[in-house]
Parts: sequence; structure tokens; C-alpha cells
Amino acid sequence: MTSPTGMEQGGAKLAAPFLALLPVDGVAISILNTDRRAALVYASDATATVLEEAHFDLGEGPVFDSFESETAVFVPAVAADRRWPHFLSRAQTANAAAVFVFPLSFGAACVGTVLCYRAEPGELSPAAAELGMDLSRAVAGPAFRQAMILARDEEPDGSTPGELRREVHQATGMVLLQLDVSATDAVARMRAYAFSHGVTLREVAHDVVARRLDFSTVND
Repeated sequence: MTSPTGMEQGGAKLAAPFLALLPVDGVAISILNTDRRAALVYASDATATVLEEAHFDLGEGPVFDSFESETAVFVPAVAADRRWPHFLSRAQTANAAAVFVFPLSFGAACVGTVLCYRAEPGELSPAAAELGMDLSRAVAGPAFRQAMILARDEEPDGSTPGELRREVHQATGMVLLQLDVSATDAVARMRAYAFSHGVTLREVAHDVVARRLDFSTVND
């Protein structure tokens, strides 16, 4: 078993108060920008990772709503909610019964989100919701700085989230040239292909970059 890296330890420290003080089972902390591009700072477990990545793969979900509205967005019963059908389906598959997303407010700006989930449905109490907002404000600055370090100092084996996202951006450039469309449309085409083929956006991007997939030859 390998020991945690400094980045992993730093991310775990940011997530620890949420896990200790809120009635949740897992946490994912992400930094986002206005183009909905994100850097995953830390995910406490595989389910948290799936939930965060589902937003990037599908282009929908409570993380985006929380980031854009700069407010908390709660899904106390994933099975009963109807706001983001594709995301909610992925969440159910990952055995997340409730999802709670808090904005990372840093100064006057929202720089990302903290996604919390639990395996049983149910509301957060008003006190827990307020505490979640307080914790998110407290970790916003450190999380943003951590994301900047991740972007600057990638792992040599190319396994960090930043490296994976760069591959998606590279694939986006290739697809927009293949189809003569905008970057937004290129990502939409890759997402649609990923969804229809039951794979992730990053798997599609990897195949595009490796030249195993050329969208100019894909039939809609």
C-alpha cells in the first residue's frame, strides 16, 4: 500500500470537518470556473469521485447549480428528485441516497463547491445546513490554493485530475477541428457520445487524443 501524497493529505484535512461534524458519508471538494471546468481537489471515496465526475461527464447536477447561484443546493432524496435526471440516475447507481452541495465562497466570488453525500435519504437539519455553509467558507481559500498547486505540480505518472482534464481539453480542440464547430458544441458532442455508449467523457477524450475515435466519421 502506498502512503498518501502531500496533496492527498491536504485534501483530506480540508474534508475532515465535514465528515466529522455533518451527518454525511463522503465529500468531494472541487474548484470551478465560469466555463464549468473543474479541478477536483479531493474526494473521500469512490462514490464521492463518481458524483463529482458525473457533473463533468453529463453537464448537469447540483454542483453546477450551487456554483452558479452561490447558494447551497440539497437533494435529500435522490430517488424522488427530478431536477437532473441523468445525474440522479448516476447517483443512484453509486448508492448515494442524498446529496448536499455547499458553495465555496472566497471573498466576493464563488470558486467551487463541496459535495457531500450519504447512503440514506433525509434532510439536513437547519443547524447542520448552517454549519456546512460555515465550513465551506472556512476551507474556500485553502481549497483554491490547493487547486493552484495541483495545476502547477502534476504527478509524474499523469494520474492527477488536472492531467485528465487537460486530455479532455485537448480532445475538445481536436473535435472542433474535425467538425468545424465551437468548443461548446464539441464538448456537447463528446458528452452525447459518452452517454449513448455507456462510457465516461474522459474515456471518449482518451480515444480522441489517441486517434482511435474521429468524430468526422461518427454517424449521429
